[in-house]
Amino acid sequence: MVRSKLLWPIFAIVLVLVAYSAYWVFASQQLRKGVDDWIAEQEAAGYTIEHDGVRIGGYPYRFQIRVINSRIQAPASDGGWLARFADVRANAMPHDFAHWIVSFYGPLFLENHTGPGSAIEVNASDARVSLVYDRDGNTQRVGAEIRDFVVTTHAGQAPDIQSVDAVLLNGLVEEDDRLRLRLSMSGVTASPGVLDSGVEREFGDTVGTARIDLEVSQWSALARGANALAWRQAEGTLHIEDSELEWGPAHITGTGDFILDDQARPDGRLSLRITDPDALANALVESGVVPEENEQALRLAAMLAPRGPDGVSLPFRIHDGGVYLGPVRLGGLD
Repeated sequence: MVRSKLLWPIFAIVLVLVAYSAYWVFASQQLRKGVDDWIAEQEAAGYTIEHDGVRIGGYPYRFQIRVINSRIQAPASDGGWLARFADVRANAMPHDFAHWIVSFYGPLFLENHTGPGSAIEVNASDARVSLVYDRDGNTQRVGAEIRDFVVTTHAGQAPDIQSVDAVLLNGLVEEDDRLRLRLSMSGVTASPGVLDSGVEREFGDTVGTARIDLEVSQWSALARGANALAWRQAEGTLHIEDSELEWGPAHITGTGDFILDDQARPDGRLSLRITDPDALANALVESGVVPEENEQALRLAAMLAPRGPDGVSLPFRIHDGGVYLGPVRLGGLD
């Protein structure tokens, strides 16, 4: 009788392990089928996808989908680009397939042989994306963390950004079809030759901090096909709840609202708070961003603008394709 009492718990534990193992094997087969189905869908749309193997692992603590040496070739209609990933891993807990964390390892190579052609290599010490889906399979929450992001150009024109120390992103789609997004970047360095020589001399080639918290209404109209005009017709709005820029003599925070005009150009206003308006005005004039004939108007606007604990308040406006700081036109939108 004593032996029987000792054996029952052991049998129960073994039964649970066998049942869990069976579940893990069944679920891993479904995951592999899901990967195969996704690849088939993309290939039916004109993409070419190759890899050196798809592995399902992580037993017993998690499910991990690992794709080794993947190569994705887009059709000409989508740009004809070629992407090569050294190692991609997607992890989920056994009880929650609605939340996946995707990690990228090794360099990413991007090539585009259309037009002048280009080839770049992207490296990062840490690159992860968190995806949460709702019951219908739509993305409900997204997060990303990238550290020590560096771009090396092997052919063609270099992209505008050469490196970024850190990127943090969090996004949430609310039930009322609003996207709430927070993006923060630090140590953003421009590629050589991207900035005008005067701007680089006065501000430097590296943005210390760039941060924005925003809300986008009518998000589904924009997300369906990235169609700006469809989003405008749906009366979508962009609300900037908070933002910050620290770049050389510029330390600026601001809030505001934007829409799109009938030519799909941004139209709206930011209420900026400038910590040191005199230093910023000097840099804008010396760099050539503000012509000398507008220098006095900019300084007068800064002098007359309301002052608070965070500095001077000035409006930043985009209207009819023009960009204005206070009463001074900085330029236009191409």
